[in-house]
Amino acid sequence: MTEKVTFLDGQVMVRQAEGYRAGLDAVLLAAAVRLNPGVKALELGCGAGTALLCAAHQNPKVHFTGLEKHQGVFALAQDNVIENAMQEYVQVVQGSVANPPESLRPDSFDQVFLNPPYFDDPSAIRRPKTGKDSAFVNNGLTLRDWIDTALRLTRAKGYITLIQRAERLDDCLEGFYGRAGDVRILPIAPRAGEAAHRVIIRARRNVKTPLILLAPLVIHEHGRTWTPMADGILRGKMPINLDPKDR
Repeated sequence: MTEKVTFLDGQVMVRQAEGYRAGLDAVLLAAAVRLNPGVKALELGCGAGTALLCAAHQNPKVHFTGLEKHQGVFALAQDNVIENAMQEYVQVVQGSVANPPESLRPDSFDQVFLNPPYFDDPSAIRRPKTGKDSAFVNNGLTLRDWIDTALRLTRAKGYITLIQRAERLDDCLEGFYGRAGDVRILPIAPRAGEAAHRVIIRARRNVKTPLILLAPLVIHEHGRTWTPMADGILRGKMPINLDPKDR
């Protein structure tokens, strides 16, 4: 059974399978992907295609590939590409992050983006409902495995962008240490004055430029009301800018 969900003010439609529903994190990740026409981008573990299709919508004429392991979700992602008439610039391939298909050659993507499962150890949290397991808990992989694959597939000086729990920032930085620099960290806080619960991290492979910690993105004000910045991002009218000189 599937459910039709729209994103970016109705500009992107995604049919999602029963169980896990992609939402805010996927849209935030997509908003942080900024690319010039003609380049190549890859999403690892694209699921039904929410972040992939939102990123493609906001980056016209960029060649996007999504990698998805599970057959049923892979087929759903393919259907969503067609439903959004993005076949010219978006494709989905089946395969695992641990062993990507040969068509995904090392050093070939200008940007790799990903929303890895938030937990490596299934015992660390109450077991999620059926259908959400692979989205929240790594199955035989670790966060480091996802970062290793992203780095391997990204060209030299290309970008890796990911969203992750704030508590795992140190694990992400350890994965990039000595292999990527120019790291930009965007904390994402539910409300002003509250601790960040997510971070978006962007790094460049094989560069040594120092790390920059950006001002936090605040999601809500006055209860559940979106802040103007969050509202603009969710409507697809405003990108997430990780380059302070342009802010």
